[in-house]
Order: sequence, then C-alpha cells, then structure tokens
Amino acid sequence: MSDPVIVIARARIRPETRAAFVAAAQDCIAATRREHGCLAYDMHESIMEPGYFVSVESWEQREHIDRHLQQPHLQAFLEIAGACVTTPPVIEVVEPRSVDRL
Repeated sequence: MSDPVIVIARARIRPETRAAFVAAAQDCIAATRREHGCLAYDMHESIMEPGYFVSVESWEQREHIDRHLQQPHLQAFLEIAGACVTTPPVIEVVEPRSVDRL
C-alpha cells in the first residue's frame, strides 16, 4: 500500500453564515467518510479565530480524491460554502514520500 494522500483546506466564514456552513459540512463529511478510499475526513474551527475552519482529509490514493471531487454531496457543500466564505478557500494536496507515526 502506498502512503496516504493528505488534503488540507482552510476557509474563513462570515459569522452570519456559520450555521448554514456547519450544517452543509456535517452532511458532506458524513457522506465522504463512506467513500471508498477515504481514511479520515474531519473539520475543525479555530478557538483563537472563530469562523476560521480547517479540514483535514486522508485518502488511500490520489484517484480517490479525484473521484471525491465529482461526488454530488461535495458539489452541494461547495455551492453552499461558496456563499459563506469571506475569501476563496486555500486547498492543498500533500503527497508525502513517507508517513511516520510518533
């Protein structure tokens, strides 16, 4: 098995849209966790900067991420999230050569 591929996404949400964003994220995360190749998928809000969210995903292979990007539940989330963010989100795909556990 190859090393997992990590996706990190960061977004700032307007305060008045937080409830809609969180509800849409919960639906998307629940569906995504059932996708083939998804090892982990979660989202966190900063305690220092309310409205600043970071999602961390781990996938078996890059092809699983590519398939995930086409899923209806992700497309629905992105549509809602697009109306909630203050600036475009930053999304990074990390393909480490190796992953060590501490």
